[in-house]
Amino acid sequence: MAGTTNFYGISYPTSTDYVKDGAVAIQTVATGFDSAVAIPTYNAQTGATYTFVLSDTGKTVTASNASASTYTIPPTSSVAWTANTTLEVTNLGAGVVTFAAGAGVTVTNTAQTLAQYQSAALIRTGLNAWTVTPTSGGSSGMTLINATSFSAVSSQSLNNVFTSTYQNYEIRLNITAKSVLGAINFRYRTSGTDNSTANYQQAAIYLRTNNANAGDGAVGATQISSFGTSNGIATSVIAQVFNPQIASVTHTTHQFWGGDAATEFIYLGGSLFNATTAFDGFTLTAASGTITGTVYVYGLAK
Repeated sequence: MAGTTNFYGISYPTSTDYVKDGAVAIQTVATGFDSAVAIPTYNAQTGATYTFVLSDTGKTVTASNASASTYTIPPTSSVAWTANTTLEVTNLGAGVVTFAAGAGVTVTNTAQTLAQYQSAALIRTGLNAWTVTPTSGGSSGMTLINATSFSAVSSQSLNNVFTSTYQNYEIRLNITAKSVLGAINFRYRTSGTDNSTANYQQAAIYLRTNNANAGDGAVGATQISSFGTSNGIATSVIAQVFNPQIASVTHTTHQFWGGDAATEFIYLGGSLFNATTAFDGFTLTAASGTITGTVYVYGLAK
């Protein structure tokens, strides 16, 4: 009888006596060909964790979870991966998918994550070595970590959005309503507690209708938006945060446009938290009144 070898999960004859074994050998080749050209199949996953299996080879694993998920690549000692195995993954859920290495496995870029509707190929490059390669999006640029909407609140806190997965972050804030004109302040958080020390130093230039000015100072918070909005006029803020999760000095640059029915306001500024402190979140606070809107946090790939 013919011997066989395995390529990408399909057995093929390696030697055969076509007189004695021809029918079996031809059937094996035909079966392998059918598998190779078949319409791709899917392994739909909805849990918060998943460990890849051998039968995922040749399929697309779909992730669908509203919360963050972790997908683990097990070692060859527990799964008989063949050479050059490729696993395809597509994230259909709102939660970010993170890849993890099993015992003894090395993944060259576990920082590669998948936001919703992004895909990646996991390529086996050695006995227990894998590389994650984005095939659609991925964290090669900005990856959405958190999106939070709020309505008529005096403050809004986000926890656990700064982690070791990313070094730098971008915050996008869209304020659609504010009950009283005034500043929106920004404070860092650690383990669910705001840091209100007087280590926030800031400087800014700003243009207001018929007016231009500049300012600086050291205070207990950063004015991420120094004007505000009323009467349904929006305030839009973009802020870049550098190394917040590391116990070092943290820098922030921010810009916003805002105004009300009578005044328009453009602001360019930067701030420094002048202490070696690590943070995992932040709080937005209205200096007076309440705010309504949405805040987005993105991780920026290195």
